[in-house]
Amino acid sequence: MTTKKLRGAVVGVGYLGNFHAQKYKNNAHVELVGVCDHFPAQADKIAAELGVRSFHRPQDLVGAVDLVTIAASTLSHYELAKMFLQNGIHVNVEKPITATVPQAEELVALAEKNKLKLAVGHIERFNPSVNELKKHLNKPRLIELTRVAPYKARGADVSVLHDLMIHDMDLLFWLSGSDIASMMGTGTKLVSKELDTASVSFTMKNGVQGIINVSRVATSAQRSIRVLQDDCTLFANTGVHELEKVVPGPGGDELVTVTKWTVGKEDALQKETDAFIDCVLNDKTPVVTGLDGLKALQAIEDVRKMIEGG
Repeated sequence: MTTKKLRGAVVGVGYLGNFHAQKYKNNAHVELVGVCDHFPAQADKIAAELGVRSFHRPQDLVGAVDLVTIAASTLSHYELAKMFLQNGIHVNVEKPITATVPQAEELVALAEKNKLKLAVGHIERFNPSVNELKKHLNKPRLIELTRVAPYKARGADVSVLHDLMIHDMDLLFWLSGSDIASMMGTGTKLVSKELDTASVSFTMKNGVQGIINVSRVATSAQRSIRVLQDDCTLFANTGVHELEKVVPGPGGDELVTVTKWTVGKEDALQKETDAFIDCVLNDKTPVVTGLDGLKALQAIEDVRKMIEGG
């Protein structure tokens, strides 16, 4: 690995962006030059806590940094990422990549044209129990992903599809290794102007069946993945990193054998940040590319149109 130290910054240092900035500080291969926020007082506060410069205008970062993480509101992702990519700066943008598909397409093309890294923060790819589950996949027939949580005003500016389901959409593509052939499902608006719950079934082009259930008005949080395949069934409680594998037993009273185990907790956001820095430093493909982010967003838009169309 080269010894060059990159210069980085985080744009949008609210609840999530503050954590992103801390992860940059923890990486020996990057110097956190500063933080930037639409609200100057917030930028000043986080900058003082981290001992770095405060920037009030994102364009002032041009020339001062090599890479940025954008953790501002979804509606601002496109303009911010475009400005940095036009100025030779590598970009890691929180999910969803942009507010609209055409915006995402433009960013992907711009990054490719300027030979820059564009990564998207689909953090579940760095979840240790998801990665553990993936090791046991062997021609899955059904992949069911569930993600439900109590209502929070933060994130409610977009639908549950863009807030929660987009995580599982990316995982369905990644775990099935295939694209969508068809879909059907339904959703409801319970407390907000946008969809709050949805349940959608997918048939993938390779024959895998997918089911995604999401709700942001549940009484308690649950994140899980269930997989059915010929040799076993798998279940991962990805919120607490508990896994279960059921295989045929030796016969008699033991028709099945159940194995349960846990994997150690890991700092998924640190791993995501480190992976982005590594891909810039060593010219690697991002773990979650701009194209991956575009693909997940396009699928979510297709789901929204399908549900709204009845």
